[in-house]
Amino acid sequence: MSTGEYFRRILLAVGVIALFITLLLFVWTIADVLLLVFLGILLAIALRTLAQPIARRTSLSPRWAVLVVMLGIVVLLVVGGWLFVPELLQQTEELFEQIDAAIDQVEAFINRDWGEGLPGRIFGEEQTLPSPNLFTGLTGTFADTLGILTNVLFVLFIGLFIAFDPELYRRGIVSLIPREGRRRTHEVLDNLVAGLRAWLLGRVISMVAIGTVTGLGLMLLGVPLAPALGVITGLLEFIPIVGPILSAGPAILIAFTQDLMLAVYVAVFYLVAQQLEGNVLTPIVQQKTVSLPPALTLTAVLVMGFLFGPLGVLVATPLAAVIFILVKLLYVEDMLGANSKDGRQKS
Repeated sequence: MSTGEYFRRILLAVGVIALFITLLLFVWTIADVLLLVFLGILLAIALRTLAQPIARRTSLSPRWAVLVVMLGIVVLLVVGGWLFVPELLQQTEELFEQIDAAIDQVEAFINRDWGEGLPGRIFGEEQTLPSPNLFTGLTGTFADTLGILTNVLFVLFIGLFIAFDPELYRRGIVSLIPREGRRRTHEVLDNLVAGLRAWLLGRVISMVAIGTVTGLGLMLLGVPLAPALGVITGLLEFIPIVGPILSAGPAILIAFTQDLMLAVYVAVFYLVAQQLEGNVLTPIVQQKTVSLPPALTLTAVLVMGFLFGPLGVLVATPLAAVIFILVKLLYVEDMLGANSKDGRQKS
């Protein structure tokens, strides 16, 4: 090999590595936008799933069926907002007041029984902070609210665009693949959509079931604001493993303001409910969904939360499901030649 050819290969290798690093940095820079796009894809899959029965049972096209679903959701939100939102908002406001009161009672209980100033010695002395400027606080709150609203609208429009014409985006993805791999790409995309659809359905079933059971159980135990706590538990159920643990905190704190033994009963109730959810409901739901190992789910939630905050926690599990499906199809089946059902090698 000549010296010129050797240096050309070195330059080519350096160029490929530099291009790869540049792409990684670019993806990292726009990671939040990509996660929002992924949420939009989940919304599109949910809308198409709801629209499919309407399109099958009527003469409507899939686009019109999606529009009917959107109108139905808007009507439900308006009617639900008129009937339930005022009461729910009042309960939510009372809930935060109760939580603040519970935290004060817990601190007083610790100081009384375990020594004055123990929380300060454990967590550090409380620092005196300067009073914030009112204008700065209002500006920051407005900016945060505007940012959240912008993200919600972005996800909504992405979901609507994809739901109205998913084939347009599918053809765009497939056109980037060499001809010999396009058939397999269609199969992989079909599996991804089916997996995410099943995962969403399983989450919705778990959220409704756990939220309803928790609300009724807390009402029977006599815990104040049980409906609001049930709604919070149902919403946090969207985040597997971590969500149910987080939802138990407010209920136990509020029960503590009533009676110490009531707080113990609530803690036991949440423990039993989570065990039933994990050992009875989840296996039934996962028969037709992507079954992720609990350790993988927990790791995904913690890593994504550390890297991207609340947005990362929100998309961690469905993103892990996508990676799980891709590894099974593209690595286990295509590269290793293993049969995904029985583990035998393909002939």
